[in-house]
Amino acid sequence: MRALTVRAVLFAGLGDFFPLYAIYALMFADHGLNAGQISSLFALWSATAFLLEVPSGAWADTVSRRGLLVLSGVLLTLGFTLWTVLPSYLGFAAGFVVWGVSGALRSGTFEALLYDELSLRGEPSAFPRILGYTRAGTEIAVLIAILAATPLYLIGGYPLIGWVSVAMAAAHTVVALSLPGAPKAVSAAEVEEIEGDPTGAPKASTADVAAETITAAPPSAAGSDPSGVPKPSVMPGASGASSASTPSDSSVAPDPSVTPGPSVASSRSVAPDPIAASSRPVAADPARAPSPSAAPDSPVAPDSSAAVSSSVTPGPSAGPITRYLSMLRSGLAEATRVRTVRNGVVLGALLYGITAFDEYFALVAGEAGVATAVVPVLVAITVVGSLIGSVTAGRTETMRARTMGMAVAVAGVLFIAGAVVVGLATRWPAAMYVLAGSGFVALGVSYGVIYNAGVVAAARLQDAIEGPARATVTSVSGLLSEVVSLAAFGFVALVTVWLSMSATVALLGIGVLAIAAVTPAWLPRRPAPSTTSTSSGR
Repeated sequence: MRALTVRAVLFAGLGDFFPLYAIYALMFADHGLNAGQISSLFALWSATAFLLEVPSGAWADTVSRRGLLVLSGVLLTLGFTLWTVLPSYLGFAAGFVVWGVSGALRSGTFEALLYDELSLRGEPSAFPRILGYTRAGTEIAVLIAILAATPLYLIGGYPLIGWVSVAMAAAHTVVALSLPGAPKAVSAAEVEEIEGDPTGAPKASTADVAAETITAAPPSAAGSDPSGVPKPSVMPGASGASSASTPSDSSVAPDPSVTPGPSVASSRSVAPDPIAASSRPVAADPARAPSPSAAPDSPVAPDSSAAVSSSVTPGPSAGPITRYLSMLRSGLAEATRVRTVRNGVVLGALLYGITAFDEYFALVAGEAGVATAVVPVLVAITVVGSLIGSVTAGRTETMRARTMGMAVAVAGVLFIAGAVVVGLATRWPAAMYVLAGSGFVALGVSYGVIYNAGVVAAARLQDAIEGPARATVTSVSGLLSEVVSLAAFGFVALVTVWLSMSATVALLGIGVLAIAAVTPAWLPRRPAPSTTSTSSGR
């Protein structure tokens, strides 16, 4: 577990260890771009990710997730190279397009890979904690990179900062090769094809999932011997390629998609018992009424039967296009039809998308009159806030939805106040650094609370997902977050025609207050202890 955590944190950290983060908005401005052109670059970036978000998520549910993360790193390296070699509007635009493709490939893919690896190990409950560590690693990397931007700028200007960022992106790509290639959580249909039951007798899983009729598979389904113990077989979906498993590791990864309907509230997995896992539940009937035994606060809403039934995916014999389309349909169905998942998808998108305001922090500081070499220090204050928010996610993960909503509301007030205080520096130049520093402290605290809520929402969403298309569902949230980001970029581009940058950013705080209002109703509930314990699986 420790090795996995270290690799995950290292991958996430290097993926954001770019000194360019601190000053690229100023770099655009120093190369002659105005606020509208800079916002158009940000919009192009988000639009690229928007178009590719869900298709790339379905791709991650079909082929090797590790391979996609490596490709993402290669494209990221190319994007920063374009910025450094061609510092013009066209060069910046091309770099943002490549970066957008890279981000779409990574979005949802890394979280799904990590969650399925933990499920394979029987420890899915560790996901919120490790996700918090990876986010904290990201923020530490961003903080160090931003602080490094000042000496790098003084030594070699924008070119040196650019090439250091290119080198870090290349290192991030290398680390991606070390990530585990865990099998994706398989569907009920795939379980039967992996390990058949030669006895012909119905079997229930060790988690006592017995809500549906169970039909045994013939021995030929997976090459079982007469004893009923599966021979070394091929696990579908492991890193996008076949990988032979030995008898000692032949247990099937816990499967969040096997639950046949909302009547099962206490278990969502195929048990790791190789014999019990060999039976295949009949696909849930979409028209079947929910069982009276369904828990009222079960993560699966009563209207989820259609989405759950669609999670039975084609077996490994199906073609790649068929598997891709099946995963795409399954993920979209769950993201739109299951109430708990739908709420989590939208809330996560709002909390993440609204943080597009951080793209303007450097411009807010620059507008206040702060020297370029000092801007990274002020921006670093906000990164410290998000770092603290990430580290504390493991503790706040147990917070009630109403309490979380109140915290986000306080963050919205602090955000507005902080932006206004920084803007006052233009009226009182003598107190410029005092006002700018105080304002950025308020922005940092606000950012930390919002970031913390985003991590908790992301973890709750992963717990709520039932089907096999985990990356697709996560990518739907990513797509919606790009919509929110695009709206923020468009808002800034329009409003800065009349208002200052600090006043415009302050108005974005109203959006934070709106998110706080819906958080109590939309934040998915924590799973019951029985669904997160390793004894019952997932």
